[in-house]
Amino acid sequence: MNEPNLAGHDSRLRLCLAGPYPRNPKSIGGGVDYIVYVLAETWAERVDLQLDVVAPVKGLEGVEVVRRGGTTIHYVGIPERRLVPNLVAQIGPVARVIREIAPDVVNSHHIATTAAAVRAQARVVHVIHGIEKREIAHKVGRARIAGWLQATMDQIWLGRSDGVVSVCRYGLDQFPSIAGRGAVTWAPVEDVFFQVPVMTPSKQFLYAGVIGRRKNLMALLRAMPRVHAEVPDAVLRICGGIGEADYADEARAFLARAGLESVVSLEGVVDRDVLAGYLGESVALVLPSLQETAPVVISQALAAGRVPMAAPAGGVPELIDDGRTGILFDPRDSDALATQMLALIRDFPRASSMGQAGREVARERHERHASADRMLAACRSVADQAPARRARNSA
Repeated sequence: MNEPNLAGHDSRLRLCLAGPYPRNPKSIGGGVDYIVYVLAETWAERVDLQLDVVAPVKGLEGVEVVRRGGTTIHYVGIPERRLVPNLVAQIGPVARVIREIAPDVVNSHHIATTAAAVRAQARVVHVIHGIEKREIAHKVGRARIAGWLQATMDQIWLGRSDGVVSVCRYGLDQFPSIAGRGAVTWAPVEDVFFQVPVMTPSKQFLYAGVIGRRKNLMALLRAMPRVHAEVPDAVLRICGGIGEADYADEARAFLARAGLESVVSLEGVVDRDVLAGYLGESVALVLPSLQETAPVVISQALAAGRVPMAAPAGGVPELIDDGRTGILFDPRDSDALATQMLALIRDFPRASSMGQAGREVARERHERHASADRMLAACRSVADQAPARRARNSA
C-alpha cells in the first residue's frame, strides 16, 4: 500500500482516464476503447496512482459508479436531445463528474471528454487516435455529418488542452499548431498477444476491423478468388462488427457469386482471447484500409509474431517496416494483393522471419507497461504545471 506523506495527505497522483470504455470488458468495439481499457488495467496495478475512469454512455440515465479492482469507473449517461448532437450533449454531464473528482490531470481519449475537462477547469492531456477530417470522405449519411462536427471540435478544443499525445507521428502532423508540443506514445498491447506461439506453416489469413467503406474489405475479398484457385485450402477469417449495412450486404453478395462462402468466414465481433487464437492460426493479418492513423490490430499482429499486410494509409508506414516486419500494398490493386498473399504462404522462411522481427519491434514499442509509463510521463509533466488554468481554457 502507498503510505501518506508527512503532511497527512495522499501523495498519489490523482489521474482521471476519460473516453470510451467498455461496459463489458469481454466485448470491446474499437481501437480507442481497447487502448483506454488496457491503460486502465495497467495503471490499476500501480500503488502511486488514484485512478478514476470517466466514460460517456449512450442510453444510460444519470451516472453509474462501478468499482473494479482499485479503479473507480464513472459511466456518464448522455442525454437524448433531438436538437443537440451527442458529441455536444455529453460535454456538460462529463464536465460535472470530472469537476467532482478534482483530478490532478485528465488523460482524455476523445475530443468531447477533452472539451469536458477544459470546461471543468482540469488539466488535460489529449490523445490523438483517429483523424476525423481525413475519415469524413469515407463516410455517408448521418455519419458524415457527425464527422464534420467532430472535425470542427478537434480544431476548437485540441489547442486548449495542456498536453497532446498521439499514437503515431502522423497524428501530430495533421495538426501543425500543436505538433511542436506533442509526443508519440505507441498503443499498449495486452500480454495475450505476446503469448501467441511462434509461427508454423499456415494458409490462413485474418481480417479484423469494422465492415465499412473506409476499411475497404472488398479489396481483400476481390483477391480471394485467385488465392483460392491457386491454393484451394487457403482460407480467410473476417472478424468485426458491421459499420455500414449496405457495404456488408455487398460483401456477402460477392462471396455468394464467387462461390467463396466456405472459404471466407464471417466471425462477427470476437473477444481478444479469440482474436489472439485466430492470429496464432494465421500467417498474416490483411488490412486494406483507405484511411487509418495507427490501427491497434496491426500492433496486436506484430506482438503475436504474425505478418501484418496493410495499405500504406496515414500512419501505417510508421508501424510496418515494409519487407522486414510486414508488407505494404496498393489497396486499389486486388490482383497484386493476391500475388503477395500467395507469395507469403509459399515462402514460410520469409513469413517466419518477418513475424520474428515484428515481435521484437512490438516488445519495444507496444508492451503495455512501457507504453503506459510513457503516457503517464506525459500526464505527470502536465500535472506538475501551475494549478491555475488560463481563463481562455475555461470558456
